[in-house]
Amino acid sequence: MFVYYLRKNKGWTLDNTKQTVLLIEDDEMILDIYSRILSKEFNLFTTDKVKEFYEIINKNNIDCFLIDLSLGLQKSGLVLIKELRASEKYFDTPIIVVTAHAFAKDERICMEAGATKFIRKPIENQRLIKEVNRVLQKGKMNSFKV
Repeated sequence: MFVYYLRKNKGWTLDNTKQTVLLIEDDEMILDIYSRILSKEFNLFTTDKVKEFYEIINKNNIDCFLIDLSLGLQKSGLVLIKELRASEKYFDTPIIVVTAHAFAKDERICMEAGATKFIRKPIENQRLIKEVNRVLQKGKMNSFKV
């Protein structure tokens, strides 16, 4: 399910006034809920497939990633974090891990791999938007440091 959320079939193009977020989540219900919330504030790409994740990041400029830690039988979110941090294009792009894994060990491993923020599910709608805005703002501030 590769979506340029809800506007895919309406000739939608990216809004240059909004930042672009990519959400990869294998739970269809959560993907739908988060998509409805985030698409109001951001250009939003969503997918539940790792192959499509790579297509999106190679064809677009993503300002923030929301990655589920557990992606079923596909690659883990941890592997994706490590790959993004090793890439020239996304080595410093904010990454938020949103997961049902509530163990401190998971958080530590994700943060060591390069995640910017670790959030446990469930998350309130406004907090999700607030956290994305927060990491995007910090990313902007860090890009101006000399």
